[in-house]
Amino acid sequence: MKNVFLGVLLASFLMASSHANAVLEPFFEGGEWTAETGLEYRYFKDPGEFGQSQHAVALRLSAEYYTSWNDGLDLFTFRPYLLLDYQDSDRTHFDIREALWIHVGDDWELRSGISRVFWGKTEFINLVDVINQDDLVDGDDEKLGQPMVNLSLVHDWGIFDFYLLLGFRERTFPGPDGRLRTPIPVDTDNPEYSREAGQRDIDWAVRWQRPLNDYVEMGLSLFSGVDREPWYSFNFDLNNPMLIPNYHHKDQVGLELEYLYEGWAVKFEAIGVRSEREHYWAAVTGVEYSFYGIMGTDLDFTLINEFMKDSRDDLAPGYLEHDFGVGGRFSFNDEFDTTMQGGFLWDPDTEEKVLSFEFERRLYSDLKIEIQAVTVLERGTPPVDDTNVEIISDLLQSQLFGDDSVTYNQVVDFLLGLIEEDGIGILFDPEYGLNVLQQFQKLSDTSRKISVIESDDYVQVKLTYYY
Repeated sequence: MKNVFLGVLLASFLMASSHANAVLEPFFEGGEWTAETGLEYRYFKDPGEFGQSQHAVALRLSAEYYTSWNDGLDLFTFRPYLLLDYQDSDRTHFDIREALWIHVGDDWELRSGISRVFWGKTEFINLVDVINQDDLVDGDDEKLGQPMVNLSLVHDWGIFDFYLLLGFRERTFPGPDGRLRTPIPVDTDNPEYSREAGQRDIDWAVRWQRPLNDYVEMGLSLFSGVDREPWYSFNFDLNNPMLIPNYHHKDQVGLELEYLYEGWAVKFEAIGVRSEREHYWAAVTGVEYSFYGIMGTDLDFTLINEFMKDSRDDLAPGYLEHDFGVGGRFSFNDEFDTTMQGGFLWDPDTEEKVLSFEFERRLYSDLKIEIQAVTVLERGTPPVDDTNVEIISDLLQSQLFGDDSVTYNQVVDFLLGLIEEDGIGILFDPEYGLNVLQQFQKLSDTSRKISVIESDDYVQVKLTYYY
């Protein structure tokens, strides 16, 4: 099946490329450049748990080049991106978000190069969105560019998309000086891959989408490749303790459904995953209702309600394993493109509560302001004295037990806690062992992610100037 799929894509690519020289000849004869510069400031309510600053400043630079030729049947876009962070050097990075050639046929399109692809219907989380890697240091919704070949077939019975994903992009993580990081920094320079996964592997994916009737749209997807979500192992270097990201192969099937009727929208996403480490399913369903022209004005308001469930429960990598989400979005429909939205997440099992707010508005035709605020209303049960998380924090700040902040007995207690919980062998067993980050989560405050992965109330202001 995999060989047949790869053969179809490669044959299509060669057929479309046979006339590439003639097609690309007028490439540099025209085109249009646009650019934008963004200045970002984040203020955190409290100093970082590991001595980081309450203030964070970053500069974003991006540009886009667009051109078309061959009567609009060939197009090319190029989008470089640079993020400069003045506190966290690991957050500073360059990426090519897009460098994509598109050729349009009668009932097909071929996209070759680097691109970002979005799958999904729901608002709070998109389970099926698996093509691109998360650009974690740049925000929850940002993705890295992915080299690919995408053949899209357009017919009455739906749209079929076939993807060859050429090479794997590793996730970005905050460094020791960054905010919202794990207690032990992640070593992005030394990732590890399983026997079935590799950075140079060619992943593949298929997606079919079509409207079932005037109200319902459905999407089905398959993905086979390296899991974008890593597991973690400990480097066992007490002089420089770090978490090692471990990437494994996974196969995923996804389902998307969306029902639209007048002001109502019912959305659903579900995935089933079989990987080298685990088998699980997850789903999210939501109901939205939109009020248009409130009180005779141009103001629209959409009320959003969603429920999320992950069969892994506490072992899910995020804190959205069993949560309710409620939110609202205001669209002012004015000349300044003003929007405002807020969201509230609540886990009934752990009583964790997170509140977020976003505001966006153009100040001038070429200047936009964006404001984001996040507050954690409840982190669960406060940890008791001398918890494992506190011991880990002290260990990081000491020099191999040479500092009074950590004692030999504390280290012994911590190791005994690991052994008592699951046995010391589970740390070394590559097939059955829980990864160290999840082990820390399990031992600290009943697996509550918010209490382990650093969280803090913050406000972010971003000004963007468009050229």
